[in-house]
Amino acid sequence: MINVKGQYRFQIHLQSMFMDETIEIENTNLITLRGEAFFMNRWLNEEFEPIKYICLGKGTANPRKSDEKLAMQTIQKACKTVVDLTNKQIVLSADFTATEIRDTTEIGVKTGCDRLISHDSYEKIIASLLDNVTSTVHLDYYFKLGTGSVRGNWKVSNASQNIYRIYEPNTVIGVIENNTNSGYVRKDSVNALTAGSYYYNKNTKDLYIKNTSNSDPNNDEIIVQTK
Repeated sequence: MINVKGQYRFQIHLQSMFMDETIEIENTNLITLRGEAFFMNRWLNEEFEPIKYICLGKGTANPRKSDEKLAMQTIQKACKTVVDLTNKQIVLSADFTATEIRDTTEIGVKTGCDRLISHDSYEKIIASLLDNVTSTVHLDYYFKLGTGSVRGNWKVSNASQNIYRIYEPNTVIGVIENNTNSGYVRKDSVNALTAGSYYYNKNTKDLYIKNTSNSDPNNDEIIVQTK
């Protein structure tokens, strides 16, 4: 199975008399049903207009494949696009001011005719983080080609927390619960897992998940995307 995965990265430059550093906020997100139709049709014809905008908003709902717009869009910017054949990805980029990204919680990519291609929610970019920002906030957004498949035979890792795992030798770049149209949020550790999230241990090649209903994922259709 060939999949297209969205990934984005904010680069925020913090500068004052006490600091001069750049922090990054990075995550992957969900390709919507509109997005799937977009990519399939663009491979064959020009029915859909090209991708033109990166948009931000203040909605907090988990992204769903049926989403057609951001929950509460506050800003959109025309983006520059580059094709990176070496890494099999399309790179979109745009610059925002600190005011424009302040308190935002969701991101999306849209075509020129306002079709939402992908959608994600993230922890609020709080005002205090931006107090020392002296330059624009740069945002890179990637669409990457990867492979994936429906996976089963999940083993119990922590019964009390309903955390399950499988061995996955290929690097995991995303998890989708296909039966509920839900994209999973990537976490940095097993202990950080919440409903609808995953953690991939690159050293042991173990993939840990906690499904959206906080139950046994063997009853779901779980798609694991890899590269």
